[in-house]
Amino acid sequence: MGIGAYCSKFFKQMPLAFFISIEFLIGLIGGMSVPLLYFMFIYVSPMVLQIICLAIMFVIGLLTGMEVPLLTFINTDDDYKDNLSNVLSLDYLGGLIATLIFPFILLPFVGLFYSSLLFGIINICLGLWLNLVLIRKRNKTFYFGLMSLIVLLSFVASTGYLLKIWDEKIYKSPVVTNIQTPHQKIVITKRQEDIRLFLNRALQFSSLDEYRYHELLVHVPLSIHSNPKNILILGGGENLASREVLKHSTVNYIDVVDIDEEIFHLAQNDETLLKINQGAANNSKVNLIVDDAFSYLHNNLKLYDVIISDLPDPSNDGLARLYSKQFFMLIKKSLSKNGLFVTQSGEIYYSNNTFSCIKNTVDQVFNHVEVYQTHIPSFGNWGFTIASGEEIDVRNHKELPDQLKFLTDTVFHNSFIFPKDIALQETKINTIDNPVILSYFLDEWEKWRVDLGMN
Repeated sequence: MGIGAYCSKFFKQMPLAFFISIEFLIGLIGGMSVPLLYFMFIYVSPMVLQIICLAIMFVIGLLTGMEVPLLTFINTDDDYKDNLSNVLSLDYLGGLIATLIFPFILLPFVGLFYSSLLFGIINICLGLWLNLVLIRKRNKTFYFGLMSLIVLLSFVASTGYLLKIWDEKIYKSPVVTNIQTPHQKIVITKRQEDIRLFLNRALQFSSLDEYRYHELLVHVPLSIHSNPKNILILGGGENLASREVLKHSTVNYIDVVDIDEEIFHLAQNDETLLKINQGAANNSKVNLIVDDAFSYLHNNLKLYDVIISDLPDPSNDGLARLYSKQFFMLIKKSLSKNGLFVTQSGEIYYSNNTFSCIKNTVDQVFNHVEVYQTHIPSFGNWGFTIASGEEIDVRNHKELPDQLKFLTDTVFHNSFIFPKDIALQETKINTIDNPVILSYFLDEWEKWRVDLGMN
């Protein structure tokens, strides 16, 4: 923007005409930026994508930096200072309104693709209006703006078709459900018998092997606990974890807390999910609670025998706090005297620092902590952390439910044995004010992409 402001002085002789041209260019380039980057994400390498992204940002910043100086050049009368104040006030006010509208209204309810095109169309319409009101003639600049508007409107009209093509390229399977909620993008794909759930384009489960994950997550703590009656599941809105909990006859009720009401609606009504969760979301023992996990625990007065954290990986600041020392302290407060807490802890080979950070942070809160793991074909070697205020006896556990597909006594005991090449690392402790786990996760994810040749 600074470079743009400097360059604007070379166009003092035609400030209004050039300003309108800039409005058209910002509208066209800005409006097309997201559609362009969406498709570049599929077809080019991460390095090329990053270069294209930076180039677009530079051009938009350059053009934006020219806007205010050009407007001030237009004002050559004695009220220059007042006009400058008015221009800057409107500029700052517009920036504030856009900053508030985008994250709270446009992104959750319209989506990034449509929002980009909408902002571009608004910019071009403003330029066309200025051209008609101030220049009052249909010159080449006017027709350029008109053509730019037609291009963006054409993209708006075909957005559904374009996104369908893009989704099928990204997910590599036919998309059967595609919903943008205020909290996340929910996508369900189906290819033959393989049904997959994606949240914000991150795979949550594959129906071909999800039982491996959920059986280890649920039945290890419930079979160690002597008499689990009251269960809390944090996340897991698709209700696959509650499906497993219901296999234990001692359980009286299950509270499932998820921030997104839409995932609960799908778990209760979508035929694809109903088949996988076996109707667990509609079971009378299951209470579906729409709330943020942190807020729920902060206000909670119940005591639970087992708390199961089935939350997404710490891929952003909001999720990183759900693996913080403060969050685990709230969990401890909500556990009964001999209660058990278990959390999914991510991939243990490529994300060893992230896995270790979770374990080390839980260690700061609970007296007794153990880790275990299993292989899930869709994800790799996946880790879990189990904790309690009392000693955890992993050698002795109750009889496992009969209808399990994967977990046996042998698998149970072997899950606590780690390969020699996977050892817990020393890490910093993850806290709300210092979310180090986010850095661990992002660094290791970038390493995954290089080592595994991922695009």
